[in-house]
Amino acid sequence: MASQKFGFVTVDPVSGSGDQAVNFSGEKHTGRLQRTINLAVTTNGGAKKALVVNQAAAAEAVRSDSPNASVQKTGGNVTITGKSNSTKLTFAVAPAEDNGLTLLLPANYTAAGKTTANGEVIADDPGAAGEFVWSITISNVPANVTIEELTATLKVTAAGGQAANVTVTQAAGDSTIELDKKTINLDVNGAQQTVNVTSNDSWTWAQAAARTVSRMMGR
Repeated sequence: MASQKFGFVTVDPVSGSGDQAVNFSGEKHTGRLQRTINLAVTTNGGAKKALVVNQAAAAEAVRSDSPNASVQKTGGNVTITGKSNSTKLTFAVAPAEDNGLTLLLPANYTAAGKTTANGEVIADDPGAAGEFVWSITISNVPANVTIEELTATLKVTAAGGQAANVTVTQAAGDSTIELDKKTINLDVNGAQQTVNVTSNDSWTWAQAAARTVSRMMGR
């Protein structure tokens, strides 16, 4: 006879006759609490027996969909997603010691489709029954004005201390240079004058053709 599914349990076969072994199997359970389903078997003559099927709880966990996230060099927003079955999640961010990226965490994130305060208990405890999707959007990341990639680590911690880390990397900015003067005029004796250079990169002076200089100055 064919099998049949009841809730999370599949009974195979769902019906039979006389003495027979019946197999019970379940779907993978991601919930933090044990789950139970009640079944009954009935003969054609009306005799009945009940069976309680329990499935063990999954360990508390939190994970990200990817260990990495990226931000454009011009800045903007970055959304990071993952899954968990915890009662609450706490988000924290740490810039790298060198070339650190400063990220301002929002007060709220989304857990199982509901707006939830960072570090607060999630309404209706969706993780008891199964994994839920979480997402957090970090907004208004400023443009990278350096020529180096900037990085930071987003740490997501479950109520039981389990954690997931996501490395957030911002692309290197453009090389820039500015001069505080467009022209200097030396006197007949060649007395020294100063031009102040502002740049985020290394630079070197060289002689240039007049046409090249005109183009660079927008003439």
